[in-house]
Amino acid sequence: MKRILRVVRILPLLGILILLGGCLYDNPPTGPSRSIDTWLVGQWQTSTKTGSVYSAIVAPTTASDHYHVIFSRPGSSSQEFDGWISRVDGFSILVLKALDGNGANDAGGAGSVGKYLLCHYELLVPGTPPPGGIGAERIRLSELQLDESTRTLDPFKLRAAIRSALKSGTLLAPFDTVAERKGKLEALPGSIIWTKTGGVTLKGETF
Repeated sequence: MKRILRVVRILPLLGILILLGGCLYDNPPTGPSRSIDTWLVGQWQTSTKTGSVYSAIVAPTTASDHYHVIFSRPGSSSQEFDGWISRVDGFSILVLKALDGNGANDAGGAGSVGKYLLCHYELLVPGTPPPGGIGAERIRLSELQLDESTRTLDPFKLRAAIRSALKSGTLLAPFDTVAERKGKLEALPGSIIWTKTGGVTLKGETF
């Protein structure tokens, strides 16, 4: 069932996600704490103001609590991640672990293998529908506002830092409700909006 989820922000990795200027973490806050949400599964696309197009495929794995995620863009090697949803005090976090060092000429490069991205995401209202059709699903990924010193913390201390930022209201960038209501979704600092372009089929079931 589709639901709006609160998760943590995205940290652009090897350059495929350099749409945001984030950092990579040495550890995740926790391992999987719930099964995957199937509405996240599918093919997604976003583009920069300069016209560069980024694509993502999010597929379930044989485990019920992991995703296999592939990011790609024209003219660049794809980058693969193991993904899962963790929680800190009920706050959902999409964790992406880099599985390869593709994009060595981009930020991160081979040194990003085994590092983690922490992503806040939320489901947005469908985009403008085509005539007689239904608007495409969209998600917004936003970057976590933790101090740079948290990059190397162990899971216990990282969770403490997340709890502290949640309590102080600084974990996510300020939400511009006025801009949101006017449809200026890109105005939210540190955000990337992805649009669903297709589904993924696994064992005869399409997500």
